[in-house]
Amino acid sequence: MKWEIILVGLLFIPAIACGIAGAEKMNFSAPGIGYIEIRSDQEGARVYLDTQYMGYISGGSLTIPVDTTVSPQWNNIRMEYTGFQNFAGPFIPAVPGKTVAYQIDLNKTSYEGIGIAKFESTPSGAEFFLDGKNMGGSPDSGILVAYTIPRGLYTVEARKAGYIPKIDPLYIDDNAVATYRIEMVSSPLGELQVNSTPDDAQIYLDNRAAGITPVRIPDIRVGEHRIQVMKDGYQDWAANVSVTGGTTGVVEAILVSKPVPAQVIPDNTTDAVK
Repeated sequence: MKWEIILVGLLFIPAIACGIAGAEKMNFSAPGIGYIEIRSDQEGARVYLDTQYMGYISGGSLTIPVDTTVSPQWNNIRMEYTGFQNFAGPFIPAVPGKTVAYQIDLNKTSYEGIGIAKFESTPSGAEFFLDGKNMGGSPDSGILVAYTIPRGLYTVEARKAGYIPKIDPLYIDDNAVATYRIEMVSSPLGELQVNSTPDDAQIYLDNRAAGITPVRIPDIRVGEHRIQVMKDGYQDWAANVSVTGGTTGVVEAILVSKPVPAQVIPDNTTDAVK
């Protein structure tokens, strides 16, 4: 009887181990479960919620399921990596059924004079920039939290394909969370950057002259348009292109030389025979 119990136990242990090993790649689906996606350039960095080890950064991120029905969910997010100072910051609550993204960049010195920027976009999927630096895109919750931002006044820009870009000032204080909320507005206009090989070709947009390549054509209505590219000595090039609001589409036209007409050589054979 004892041997049967031991044998069952030995068979059950590998099953548990397999379940644990695959937990990092599983998406748990249950009422009240939300997700925290930790993003970092430090591959292999260890992540903790309070004192509990949650896993390590792999492929630039680590996703952690969180029970949002528990209050408080967690108090702190911590990250450790050899050669860098350990980081600890406040836990920003997860959202049921959605993902909140954390961007954490570790420092090799200290975290004095450091603050947090919390970006919220409607709709989700907006990219945020601080003084031109890409902080990443907001996930399905619309919430992106950027830790370890030096105190100061920044220019924040929000971009999303099909929407008008928005630029605002944002002051980030140390040991504080600065929240930036943006409701993106659909853009009725986009633009095209038209290039050709070779350059200096005439461009027509919907049968209207639009410049000489390379050229950027602004304020184009969203939708399908006809582009024609013409240059002496080359075959005409044409294509239908789709313009998306708030973005710059790129058109690359490779022109092909016109074939050189064959020379007609007079046939003097008949005269020679006579």
